[in-house]
Amino acid sequence: LRHLRETRIMLRGTVGLRLALALTVFSLASGQFFVNLGDKTKAPGTDVDTATGQGTVATPAATDGDVSVQADPNVKLQEDWQAFVKWFRSNGGIISSKLSIKVRNGRQGVYFKERMRRGETIVSFPRNLRLDEKTAMKGKAGHIFQRLKQEKCYPDLQVILHIVHERSLGKDSFWHPYMKLLRTNYNNIMFLTEPQMKTLLRRPGCENTYNLGVMMRRTFNNFYNWYKEKIEPWAPPEFQFSRDDIMWGFNTLVTCGWGNQSGNGDKLMVPFSDIPNHRRESAQKASNRGFISAAKEYQAGEELT
Repeated sequence: LRHLRETRIMLRGTVGLRLALALTVFSLASGQFFVNLGDKTKAPGTDVDTATGQGTVATPAATDGDVSVQADPNVKLQEDWQAFVKWFRSNGGIISSKLSIKVRNGRQGVYFKERMRRGETIVSFPRNLRLDEKTAMKGKAGHIFQRLKQEKCYPDLQVILHIVHERSLGKDSFWHPYMKLLRTNYNNIMFLTEPQMKTLLRRPGCENTYNLGVMMRRTFNNFYNWYKEKIEPWAPPEFQFSRDDIMWGFNTLVTCGWGNQSGNGDKLMVPFSDIPNHRRESAQKASNRGFISAAKEYQAGEELT
């Protein structure tokens, strides 16, 4: 269970994310890059070159239900990456020309084409490229999210519903190029059967993993029941989501999302920041422009993690 490795992350600002109902314990991988979500003082695989947004990229193994990816994976992922880079830059985002996208051992990651010194900026993004409660209220379903806030909906559930709704809009969503790069399926502890969970509990050293699975399932059920009881009865047709839809949003947030140290429920997704394999931690609250900078010196060919 790669997601559960105890690893170290270096982060600009304080750490200590408080995700509602203890989502904090779920992480991806080790981190060796600083993430700042808003500092007023700072503005062998095949590569996709971020200098031009062009190239061919190998793809991760396709999921069983992803027929289009199985049919022509390289072309599809290349097109999605080029569209994302163009969209990201046209909306004020900046990506270092030293980066490329590769797939190694079946896993897509971000790699360096040349050396990057500690402290150099990897990516910079404006406030409008944060997918959170504020952008939800400015979107096409803003009136719905205004009501959710008034009814004291879980902040994390609001972000989950935001990304699920934006994905459902397809090309009509401002976030469409970003949504196309998010994973469509997750293979994590949430999908273990009850017999598998019991087997896990019996394995030496796996008690904490088992407890994590129980906690995550309880959290998801709380979110889903809140949606069914307090949102679904009055929500318009475009805001009617299945359990699988909300499960996808839940897994996306706990796998890729970020938060800040204030503990005020401001959870978010940040385009590109979710593409490198990383461990989610807290970061400073955005007030202007966010950025990712190298927390160590990277060599050519090394993965950004």
